[in-house]
Amino acid sequence: MSHANPDSHIAQGQTLQQARLRVGLSLEDVSARLHMPVRVLSALEAGDWQALGAPVFVRGQLRSYAKLLGLEVDALLAEAELLAPAEPVQLVSRSHVSSWERFINQLGMKTVYVVMTLGLVIPTWMALNRPPVPESELAAAQQPAPEGGHGGNMRNPVTASMTPLPKPVVPAATLLSFEFDAESWVQFHDAEGELLEKGLMKAGDSRQFNSGELGRVVLGNASQVRVMRAGAPVDISPWLRSNVARFTVSSDGSFAEGE
Repeated sequence: MSHANPDSHIAQGQTLQQARLRVGLSLEDVSARLHMPVRVLSALEAGDWQALGAPVFVRGQLRSYAKLLGLEVDALLAEAELLAPAEPVQLVSRSHVSSWERFINQLGMKTVYVVMTLGLVIPTWMALNRPPVPESELAAAQQPAPEGGHGGNMRNPVTASMTPLPKPVVPAATLLSFEFDAESWVQFHDAEGELLEKGLMKAGDSRQFNSGELGRVVLGNASQVRVMRAGAPVDISPWLRSNVARFTVSSDGSFAEGE
């Protein structure tokens, strides 16, 4: 139902306004009592009911306002042509599904359900009904492979290890040892000048070489390095410059001035 008579709305709005003024209430007072926005009250008094939405909402607002002001509610709504209840919205079906189409849809849904059920049930049934493995096969699988005979073609497993391989034992008579009491930068070269090792040694590290393996040595922070030959300490002070020692090693293990 639409707002059919704007003139009637204006007249009823004036009735509301006059009744409000008669009881000495402002729009703000009415708004606080009815918990209704001032703009809605102003629209009701001005007869601008189109701005308030559907007639069902306008009827509710008019009832509350008129009851507060002591007006006859039904008479006010009748004069405003809003007494009749709102007609329910008629729902019109826009599409029609035939019984045959409904049957096809239901059959498709049932088919999908059956397929999903079979997909879960069949693997479970097969797993539960799988024949057990014979005990003879289990015993044969648990027996260790023979070390000899027919098992001779099988390779022994190789176990990887992060432990470094031990250095070959060098005869004590030709052993050169470097013991580090603090951090030291070192370079060890062979007799051909090829670099054997280069890096920072930490306190507690040690290196051992055969006298024929070394050709040239550089020791940083040399005062914290103990050099020994065949277990006896070697004085490296003749080759020490600014706490860096540079010397060469001959094949017989004797030391000389380095480059």
